[in-house]
Amino acid sequence: MNARRISVVICTDGRLPTLKATLRALRGVDYAAFELVLVAGPTPDGTREFLAAMQAETKIAHCAERNLSQARNLGITLAAGEIVAFLDDDAIPEPEWLADLAAAYDDLDVAAAGGVVYDPSGLTFQTRYVTLDRLGYANELWNAPTPQLNYPYSAEFPHLLGTNCSFRRDVLLAVGGFDEEYEYFLDESDLLARINDYGGHIVQLPRAAVHHKFAASADRDLSRRVRNWGPLIKNRVYFGLRNGQRHHTAFEILRAALDDAEHWRRDINQAIARGELPAADLARFEAQAQDGIAAGFAAAQAEPRRLCAPPAPPPFKPLTRPTGERLGLCLVSQDYPPGHNGGIARNTAELAAAWARLGHDVHVFTRARGEASLDYEDGVWVHRAALVPNGPPPLLGTGEDVPQEIWDHSQTMRLEVEALAARRRVDLVYAPLWDCEPVAFLAAPRFPVVCALQTTMAFWLDSAPERRRDDTWMRARGRPLLALERWCMTKAPLLHANSRAIVEDIARRYDLRLPPEKLIHAPHGLADVAGPAAAWDGGLRFLFVGRLEARKGIDVLLEAAPAVLRQLAHARLDIVGDDTIRDARGGTYREAFLARADIADVSARIVFHGRVSETDLASHYRACDVVVAPSRYESFGLVFAEAMMFAKPVIAGSGGGGGEVVETGVSGLLVLPGDPAALEQAMLDLGLNEARRLEMGAAGRERYEARFTADAAAQTLLSQIRTKTPR
Repeated sequence: MNARRISVVICTDGRLPTLKATLRALRGVDYAAFELVLVAGPTPDGTREFLAAMQAETKIAHCAERNLSQARNLGITLAAGEIVAFLDDDAIPEPEWLADLAAAYDDLDVAAAGGVVYDPSGLTFQTRYVTLDRLGYANELWNAPTPQLNYPYSAEFPHLLGTNCSFRRDVLLAVGGFDEEYEYFLDESDLLARINDYGGHIVQLPRAAVHHKFAASADRDLSRRVRNWGPLIKNRVYFGLRNGQRHHTAFEILRAALDDAEHWRRDINQAIARGELPAADLARFEAQAQDGIAAGFAAAQAEPRRLCAPPAPPPFKPLTRPTGERLGLCLVSQDYPPGHNGGIARNTAELAAAWARLGHDVHVFTRARGEASLDYEDGVWVHRAALVPNGPPPLLGTGEDVPQEIWDHSQTMRLEVEALAARRRVDLVYAPLWDCEPVAFLAAPRFPVVCALQTTMAFWLDSAPERRRDDTWMRARGRPLLALERWCMTKAPLLHANSRAIVEDIARRYDLRLPPEKLIHAPHGLADVAGPAAAWDGGLRFLFVGRLEARKGIDVLLEAAPAVLRQLAHARLDIVGDDTIRDARGGTYREAFLARADIADVSARIVFHGRVSETDLASHYRACDVVVAPSRYESFGLVFAEAMMFAKPVIAGSGGGGGEVVETGVSGLLVLPGDPAALEQAMLDLGLNEARRLEMGAAGRERYEARFTADAAAQTLLSQIRTKTPR
């Protein structure tokens, strides 16, 4: 049987950022036969201009009033589908949403169907099974659907939340669509009451999920605090008079509105006492409450303002969506933006977003730094999971115990992926070798695993000799991870090498042959966020980006920088990255440097910024003239490619993959790791030669565009994975 055609109607007003996320998610819905109807309200926030660019593939209408019922009726008049589904502009549908809704209509008696709605955490329900009484009050305590209450004029009937509901179009027309007296609040409730009384079956599904992210509106702020009470009180009266007089007297309906008013009055007084609302809001509320009660009674005496039978809608216009096979791709990373923009975290984010742009169902599993959540970010489902104890690690035959915290993280992520696989396909798990994140996936093989080769423990120890000399630390952490890294590389079915150097260096240091049939060679990529260059301020700026640790060469830079700045009086050095990392002595590089007595003449021109947001990081790149990244070892060096993206010359450490990313003398300069004199000379060479800086920056930009864009790198990586993964 052909799939039922569905028209998805989204009414939007003043919420363009969340609308964009909703539309992005809709393109990932796994259903072939649906069109998109967008109805924009009057708020001038750029939405109309944005929608104009979508005219060729969507149906668009404009509602002159901020009235949700009017907007939804406009959507119905344009809808050509057998089923009309409504989705809020701050809601994210899961890929199965429409298929689950459509299946409900296999029963020809079904008039309306809706699924579950998750709250902003993405993990707990805002609503699941709800009924409504004839005063418009919800009962959310049901743990199962309520078809037993679905009969005409029942005192309580099944309810569907407006952000996730659908209807047969012919039923919508038969009952008059939405009543436009409801500008918002109880609008879908009134429609469902009429469908219930019409004899239509209302189906509450345990699936067809959407995630409601609760954006601010003209009537509520981000904390969901109401600022416009009149419609709430008016619509309580109006709903009861329209739908409840078989069960309630007019006095009982009035009493409900007065109870609502008393609830809001207490809430406002408490907020005023806490300083959250101005005192004038109480008088404003009192006027709105009084007017609302009167307006509700008056409106009930007039004819309802409902949808008249519209003319035939415009032809069905299916939404353009990615073609080809849609894969389920899972990435695992301890850290993930925002708040964490180290190399692995940022590469994970870039790769995930690029795979999502290619049309795949992409999930990132990472450690929750606060409350656990499931979010939809840049086209990617981000699972921030709370780590849980997972029992003693297994014996893997490495000769060393698996550190408990390493096992707990990896096993937590594996269980999260398995929970996803219970309801959605998982074709691949991609995890970094650092901290042996794939260990649980490899200990209990179920999914194809790609282990990404990064700087290993052996290379990290080269830059932290004090740790290598610390036998207690080596017994607890160093030697177990060295052994476990070797085990992971042996067990992983596929290994992603971001440079040729990392393969050669691992083979030498671990005395381990990495079979060519397991190796995938693909560089990392970056989405282009360079934008226009910053206006020149007359100075010269060097920029360091990275964690302040020995492997990144921060000690070498801080030794070389004072001499450079003394010779370049107009220069400064900005240092961006986590500057709280403590060495074996218990101090940080920042503290040690600022305590020096010999830098007073230049210290004001060396600025430590700590961790910064992605937006601020981009600003630093735009404002700088030279990026300095003297790492002792980088398997690839994302910062090198990032500098080239911003058309900045880069001074890079030659260890590891630096020489493969940076063309020395063309897009930057390579210096020997750990050599302050060589770094000082390189900084002076570029600092004194503006023409050379500009020439190298332009060459770097060309190299970025040719090799290191996010989409090109992601496509290369995925193509190679698919070639080497058994189907």
